[in-house]
Amino acid sequence: MRKFGIKGRYGGALKLLILYSLKESPSYAYALMRKIEDLTGFKPSSGAFFPLLRHLERHGLIESEEVDKDGRRIKVYKLSRRGLEFLEAHQPQVQESLRLAKSFKKFNEMGCSRIFRVIGELVENIDRLNESQLEELRRVVLDFEYRVLGILKGDANV
Repeated sequence: MRKFGIKGRYGGALKLLILYSLKESPSYAYALMRKIEDLTGFKPSSGAFFPLLRHLERHGLIESEEVDKDGRRIKVYKLSRRGLEFLEAHQPQVQESLRLAKSFKKFNEMGCSRIFRVIGELVENIDRLNESQLEELRRVVLDFEYRVLGILKGDANV
């Protein structure tokens, strides 16, 4: 069974998507976040995104330069030579990250991201449910799992 989540299978994908996006053209941080959102359907959190930019810069994979834009100073990021070499050396992982990004985008476009909201509500309220409600919830979750896995396996009887 695959582990789901940013720390699991998808931990390096954001890093590779940032580098891939900067290969196309230099960008300032918020425009880069929009590029990632366009690729994945999800806006990266600032709390994950900005530390990752600093990490990539510290390791020489990207470079930044402050420029004037509309009367204020902003950082523009670009892929460094080392970053380009890194991308070229990790092409299979880049392609897998792009495939995952496309899957995440489709997942979001189908409205499946609502599942996360429902899970959050469930976690917040599960202690208020009685035994009958908990048993019904177990049945619903098992049915959901059975039906989704059946669809993924191509089972026409789902």
